[in-house]
Amino acid sequence: MENIPQNQYSENQQSFLFCTITAFGISLLISFPLTFLFHFFTGPISEGGLGFSIEEDSIRYLLITLGLIIGIFAGPLFGYLSDKTQTRWGRRRIWMVIFAPLVAFFFIMLTIPIGREHFSTYGTASIYLIVIFTIYSIFFNAFVIPYNGLIADITTPENRLKMSGAFNLLMGLGTAAGFIVPWIIHDLTNSWVVVCIVYSLIFLSTSFITIFTIKEPLVQTKETEKERIFFGEILKDKKFLTFESAQFCWNLAFNLILAALPAIAASIFGLESATEFGMLAIVLMIILGVFFFLYIRKGDQWGKQRVMTFALLYMALIFPFGTLFYFTRTSTVIPIVFQGGIFVSAIAVGFSAIFVFPFSILLDIIKTGQEASYMGINTVFMNISGATGTIIMYFITKTYAEDAFFVICPILGGILFIAGIIFRFAPLYKKDSTS
Repeated sequence: MENIPQNQYSENQQSFLFCTITAFGISLLISFPLTFLFHFFTGPISEGGLGFSIEEDSIRYLLITLGLIIGIFAGPLFGYLSDKTQTRWGRRRIWMVIFAPLVAFFFIMLTIPIGREHFSTYGTASIYLIVIFTIYSIFFNAFVIPYNGLIADITTPENRLKMSGAFNLLMGLGTAAGFIVPWIIHDLTNSWVVVCIVYSLIFLSTSFITIFTIKEPLVQTKETEKERIFFGEILKDKKFLTFESAQFCWNLAFNLILAALPAIAASIFGLESATEFGMLAIVLMIILGVFFFLYIRKGDQWGKQRVMTFALLYMALIFPFGTLFYFTRTSTVIPIVFQGGIFVSAIAVGFSAIFVFPFSILLDIIKTGQEASYMGINTVFMNISGATGTIIMYFITKTYAEDAFFVICPILGGILFIAGIIFRFAPLYKKDSTS
């Protein structure tokens, strides 16, 4: 592992692929609790599942919320500690080396690979999962925050959109793999433990590719202390607060729909098995992919903030139709699968913009020398919104079960409308900027 002076960075010395490939492994881990953990909870015991009901799957929302709440406190802490770290291996990669194996191990433990007979009831399994997910979430933040700081460290103003594009492409591919790989492995092995082992091996492989191939910029201790911006000063950054205010809204909506997707597939489309859900996800990812590449190609030309504003207002219009679709789905001549496919496809057109632009816009805002601190505060806002969304789904799922998502579609439309208005009337770029 090598370091280079911060002012000697050039695009040729870094590989976008080697730097962002870790995002593929990270997105795999993130996608599992939101998607196929549903099938681990509700799947038959004979197929490696726990046999929970859809109502009992509400514990999954509680776990996701718990992880996000932990991130609220862990994000700034690990960002601050990473910024202060001074080793011959740099400020970021030393954290990645230490915590990558721990993250992988506790991710596997989520599937109760040892002594499952002692956690066969809903109560005992819930207690086990809460404890393991808490430890996993702490280690996950200790890895991810320094990694995000590393990306910001090596990204120059000239290549921010390229880095953002590569990062989001790998995140998108990881999310796509997270929809497809589990049902293939599970169909072959009938084991969710094997699925998580494969996930962990992929995560470790991608992490160590980044660790051992990227030359981390070297920041001197005196320079770091001189330029340090404390969290109170970061929160006075008006552009940063504008971005975070809008991101709070769209991230809340994003977490809600992603967490509810397996239940939507099961209750509305009748796609109850992991295999059927994986096939639906392939169609969804194809739509996301088409618009992802369109936004990457035309993003600079159209303007990053301008396109995000359009996408947010567009989704604010589309989401309320979810409630209308839910109440009319059996009274029209159009098959329910086609109705649902049209609705989900329309949402995917807008959500693909969230995969492309926010990270690039954030890189335009954060200040040099405080990358991990800014990323830590950004994680706080994201986790608060994510926790808010998932705790809402937890309580609504307890009441409405599989109908929960469609009950709150109009609320989501209103939240996204607020985000769009913030971006419309609070510019983050100068008027002569194409962004």
